[in-house]
Amino acid sequence: MAMTGSERRLQSGFTWLVAGNVLYAACQWGIVWVLARLGSTEQVGQYALGMAVSAPIMLFGNFQLRALIASDLNEEYSLGQYLSFRFVSIAVATGVIAISAWSIGRSAISASVIALVGAAQALDFVSESYYGIMQRERRLDRLSWSLLIKGPLALGCLAAAMYATRNILYALGSLAIGRLLVLLLWDSRLGFAGRELKAGLVWDWPRVRGLLRLALPLGLISMLVSVNAGIPRYFLEVYRGSSDLGIFAAIASLLTAGTLIVSSLGQSLFVPVAQACAAGDRARYRWFLFYAVVIGAGLGAAAVLVALGAGQKILATLFGPEYGSHSRLLVLLMLAGAVSYIASGLGYVMTAARSLTPQIPVMAAAAVAAVGASAWLIPVYGLEGAALALMISTLLQLAGTVLILMRIDRSLQSQAQAPLALAHYAEGAAR
Repeated sequence: MAMTGSERRLQSGFTWLVAGNVLYAACQWGIVWVLARLGSTEQVGQYALGMAVSAPIMLFGNFQLRALIASDLNEEYSLGQYLSFRFVSIAVATGVIAISAWSIGRSAISASVIALVGAAQALDFVSESYYGIMQRERRLDRLSWSLLIKGPLALGCLAAAMYATRNILYALGSLAIGRLLVLLLWDSRLGFAGRELKAGLVWDWPRVRGLLRLALPLGLISMLVSVNAGIPRYFLEVYRGSSDLGIFAAIASLLTAGTLIVSSLGQSLFVPVAQACAAGDRARYRWFLFYAVVIGAGLGAAAVLVALGAGQKILATLFGPEYGSHSRLLVLLMLAGAVSYIASGLGYVMTAARSLTPQIPVMAAAAVAAVGASAWLIPVYGLEGAALALMISTLLQLAGTVLILMRIDRSLQSQAQAPLALAHYAEGAAR
């Protein structure tokens, strides 16, 4: 059966995003690989702690603004208003990270790593705002080219600095410079959407307040997702130290490729899902759910099979013999990843449907579960206990996500039945 124009655009957009996100995922993983190969497990652990501390703060300050821009089909807010909000929120988040770094860091180097990781993330999230307008304008090719350029450039800058100095601070500073270059020279050049920028940056407090109310649930959700992933790492740092945290982070980094493939799927589905829900198209909504589950489950199953068959060899080849003895940890992390891929894909559908506030108690419950499981399992089982804690938290998140999606489905069914009931009533009245 021939594809419709909409289906062809969806397939083309997904293809572009997969191309960009797969390479970018490889480069993100490459950061850990470079630190593991040219540095030490302790330096990998410092980077992992930097991510665990800075990511929740930065994700809260990000407010998933890209998702709001992409799904704002009626252009309720101008791009100038979105960007003004973005620059202020990211600046505040960067300041909070800097304060947290010096409060939490066990040494000056550790604190500096946290601050530099936060700065590099800040640049990424400014780019995300521009990605939102590219997504809304269906310029996924341009978005993908940004990822295709930025990933290798930033990784190359980090690798060159690490090779020359063996100093993680110089390496992370070079990473940030690479991301800044792409932001200035490519992402912010929106000639195809020039009409959006005629008014420039706009700071209108009543409008900003409305945007904050709309974005706040998304910020909380993003923060909780990151906290849930980071909780086992916090406990590993406390109970086992930076070296074990480095081993866990390096092996867990292999989940990145699958995560960003799911992210590509979610981003390509975002506008179509929003349109389907706005139109009350329950059948199309269900098709998107099925698509997200199949992609996530397929990726997860493939990852688990590879880990079972060649886990030890993969770890020893990629990271060195010190990592090769942890093949069981790899299998457990891939199992947790399989659940996470499904939950993440469904999460994009849920967010596109603008079901935001119900996600907060689900994520909060998952965070509580992660804390309890980490406190119980990590002191006894170490690295494998951290993987089990992550799996428990992710399973709870998936269960809550399914309940919310079922409620959205019932709402769409009610929307479909309402006009039918009205038609029957009008027909009876005519008789």
